[in-house]
Amino acid sequence: MSILKNYLFIFLLFGANFLSSFVFAEEVGETQSIESLKVGESSGDVSEGFLSVEEKSEAVIPTAINVVSKIPDDAEQVTVGNAFINMYRGPGRGYPIFHVAEYGEKIWLLKRRTDWVKVLAAHNKTGWVRVADLQNIYGEEGELVRVSLPDFRNVQAGFFYLGLSYGDFAGANSLATRIGYQFTANLATELRATQAVGEFSDSQVYQMAILHQPFPRWRLSPYFLLGAGLNITSPNATIIATEDRQDTVMLAGIGIKTYLSRRFAIKAEYTNHYLLTSRENNQEIVEWKLGFDVYL
Repeated sequence: MSILKNYLFIFLLFGANFLSSFVFAEEVGETQSIESLKVGESSGDVSEGFLSVEEKSEAVIPTAINVVSKIPDDAEQVTVGNAFINMYRGPGRGYPIFHVAEYGEKIWLLKRRTDWVKVLAAHNKTGWVRVADLQNIYGEEGELVRVSLPDFRNVQAGFFYLGLSYGDFAGANSLATRIGYQFTANLATELRATQAVGEFSDSQVYQMAILHQPFPRWRLSPYFLLGAGLNITSPNATIIATEDRQDTVMLAGIGIKTYLSRRFAIKAEYTNHYLLTSRENNQEIVEWKLGFDVYL
């Protein structure tokens, strides 16, 4: 009986070992198949997910979205070709530098004030850059973009312009208006009308003048003018009745102008009016004035 119990105990022991080894082998197989499945998923689905993340990261760059939302329709996108470009808080060297646009960075040209350009860079950095620092910028197709200085190179031939000036006309306050036409970069013609109000007499002067600008590309560009017209003098006498006088007037002068933008220039002018009177002596009148021109 004891022998039978021993055989039964040995049989149960072998059966348990066999069953446990079978179960262990099945679990290992399942584990290996699961691990191989996970590897397969990682080599397929996960990589696809990684690519989609990269695509999304390129599409949702915060700076790009923020920049695009603030770009005007007339802004021009360029790429920085310099090693770096300093961006100032305002249009002047006295403002601090707060950002640097590096080589290869894209910026947008927003607007211009004299020889400064307002730009928009990454991270919504908006500041001012000198025109002189924008000599190596490139367009979307790789072409070199030139930002010229505000001089006569921006005012081509065939432009009309209007002007207004205030000054001194032989001691009287004068207000002058003019309309001009720019034939070439060097030559223009003007129709002028001046009203001078003095203590003893008032004057109205109507003239046509030719202007020659020998150095139109200079920042401070001088010019010379010659002209002729009519001068009407109205005395302010109250005791003795006087009549208005009309005299032919010749005009010669010199001036200087500077362009603040493509369509706006300021000028200072000195002119000599020579009146050909019917009296014994002709009269000479000196006029100083300061004004501006707006190109249409």
